[in-house]
Amino acid sequence: MKTTVEIDEGKLERVMRLTGLKTRKEAIDWALTEAERIARIDEIERHPWDALRIQESLESNYDVVTIRNQGVQYRSGS
Repeated sequence: MKTTVEIDEGKLERVMRLTGLKTRKEAIDWALTEAERIARIDEIERHPWDALRIQESLESNYDVVTIRNQGVQYRSGS
């Protein structure tokens, strides 16, 4: 989506320099991704899941040990 916004040029340049991102688009996308990640973490901190909600969120037959011990099937590159 294209949009026109006013952006603090100095801040954008600092972000690009600090992150090593080469384009404005990459820097803005990175900043939005980081903002979303931080907002999700904040939301979890405000409304943490209790043990019952975690248990209700998992399938009753979920067994992490069995899953870890299962072999992984890789497709050949041919």
